[in-house]
Amino acid sequence: MARTSLQRYEQKRNFDVTPEPRGGEEPAAQGLRFVVQKHWASRLHYDFRLELRGAMKSWAVPKGPSYDPADKRMAVHVEDHPISYNSFEGTIPPKQYGAGRVIIWDKGIWEPEGDPAKGYRAGRLKFRLHGYKLHGRWTLVRMHGREEKQDTWLLMKEKDELARPSVEFSVVDQFPDSVAALPMPPRTEEMEQAAAGAAPRARKAAQGRPQASTMRVTHAERVVDPASGVRKIELIRFYGLMAPLMMPHLKGRPVSIVRAPQGVRGQHFFQKHMEADHIDGLRELDAALWPGHESLLEVVGPPGLLACAQLNVIEFHTWNAVKTTIDKPDRMTFDLDPGEGVQWPMMLQAVELVRVLLGELGLAPFCKTSGGKGLHVVVPLRKGYGWDDVKGFSQAIVRHLAATLPQLFVAKSGPSNRVGRIFIDYLRNGFGATTVSAWSARARPGLGVSVPVAWDEVPHLSGGAHWHLGNIHERLDRGNEPWNGYDRAAKGLAPAMKALGFKPGA
Repeated sequence: MARTSLQRYEQKRNFDVTPEPRGGEEPAAQGLRFVVQKHWASRLHYDFRLELRGAMKSWAVPKGPSYDPADKRMAVHVEDHPISYNSFEGTIPPKQYGAGRVIIWDKGIWEPEGDPAKGYRAGRLKFRLHGYKLHGRWTLVRMHGREEKQDTWLLMKEKDELARPSVEFSVVDQFPDSVAALPMPPRTEEMEQAAAGAAPRARKAAQGRPQASTMRVTHAERVVDPASGVRKIELIRFYGLMAPLMMPHLKGRPVSIVRAPQGVRGQHFFQKHMEADHIDGLRELDAALWPGHESLLEVVGPPGLLACAQLNVIEFHTWNAVKTTIDKPDRMTFDLDPGEGVQWPMMLQAVELVRVLLGELGLAPFCKTSGGKGLHVVVPLRKGYGWDDVKGFSQAIVRHLAATLPQLFVAKSGPSNRVGRIFIDYLRNGFGATTVSAWSARARPGLGVSVPVAWDEVPHLSGGAHWHLGNIHERLDRGNEPWNGYDRAAKGLAPAMKALGFKPGA
């Protein structure tokens, strides 16, 4: 029976190319297994599989499971998979069926309620899950009366002691990582009780990610961005998810925040100072850092991101220096801002030319999307020169590019000056100026996200908002890897200044 049901699986795959298993592995004696595989195919989805009659009955769940019984998650029934597929984690090569990365997001034992074969044929399966992330009672039910080519079911959480409202908890956001290295979880009452705290062993994979459920969220369902439909609770979850990636970019730096109490379409407030007596996870810095001004802010830990998001903060911007050496910038930033009429291929050409020039000057540039219209080029520096010299040198670089390629670059700001050209904003290198942090969302329609990229990825970008809240999950596994070696790449500016004929202090 299992061999017959696997014919479609085998017909869809070229086992000389794909690393996926052809078959094998007998049913286990300890119970029926389930696995959920997170699959970055043409679109991110979750493959939900239940062992039944010698094979893995499989459904593709675009949004993944939810602990909220009100969430009826579409689950498209697909071909049976072999039991050996339960241990598959890897990358399906391009041009192969299901091409993309696969991880084992959850695994464990499932207990059917009643006869599972009969329930499967009838289109209604009720069962308990005993995994690392998924527990309690669930239902899969076939949708009837819909004229579709696909065999569509719904995956739903039953109302039990483990059910949780989606405004408080999202299991796919809170626990995005693989459990492949973990042994099969035991089926115990103790583990189910622990699941109310969201699977302790899986929590290790999510260490450093604060939970929206640990704080009071007001107006959770309010739509922040009408263009994408993103709600406030989803923005808060986003920052909980980004925290481990974002904190290295915030650590020790003065931060400014952009608040949008009425959402993306409302008025925005750029805030450099604390306006409340206390915000969890935010700290006021020594007022002596900027005499004559109110104390600057620092995000000291992941809870600060969530607390700010609860206060309607969408963007986080950072200085080019750390608080301990505030008078010596440790990076130089170039913001490539396209003028009216500039098409994206022109932006790609421009950023490559900036990269080449900086490399010829002996510097090591890194790139990130802006989350808006353009790209940011960031150059790590050894601390040596003050703000005026660093800003002056960055201006000299921009003027050189504008003089050499006036049809492409302009050194003056203002919309009228850059029609059909790209303004390279060097003003972000002055004292008190900021640039949006990597992994920050942008308070613009679509909620783009600023994401570090490798130079060989740049030609494949579709725009400055290539990643946004709707698809940022696709980038999490790559994380900050494109900027590996950033700290070691820091160079002193003296040789570069000499090469360009710039005299500091002049």
